Amino acid sequence: MHLRCLVTLAAVLACNAAWADTRPSLCQAGEVAIFSCAIGGKVASLCASRDIGPGQGSLSYRFGRKDAIELTHPDRPLPPDLAFSTAVVGDASFAGDIVRFNRGETRYTLYSIIVRGQGERDGIRIARGGRRIADLRCKDFALGADAWKLLYRAKLPKAEPASLD
Repeated sequence: MHLRCLVTLAAVLACNAAWADTRPSLCQAGEVAIFSCAIGGKVASLCASRDIGPGQGSLSYRFGRKDAIELTHPDRPLPPDLAFSTAVVGDASFAGDIVRFNRGETRYTLYSIIVRGQGERDGIRIARGGRRIADLRCKDFALGADAWKLLYRAKLPKAEPASLD
């Protein structure tokens, strides 16, 4: 009987390891990676505290390398609804979700979309003065399991305009 328990335990652990999140991440202990992917030799991560909700918890965007974070938003702790907005976007050619934040004149739009006939696409669009200056595409899928579900709990304001750009 003891051997059967060990075999069962080994199978459960192997199954859990298969479900482990293998995305690169800049999230800290106690945070959930809502959006996280490699872009070139760097990582972009949107990290949420497990207690995120309307006016509570934390949401933080980080970009760079583990030992050299180049951008963190917000700079100081703020309720998520004061630092980010979100929307469902789409038209006849694509559909998906975005999270947006501004830093001065620069607007960052994290996106996870499905493009008709092309499949899933994740990345970050950066615009300044209404002009797109970059479209950084993720190497792999950026969303974690139930990622947007956790984000929806924060009840972030609607991103305006509700578009990819």
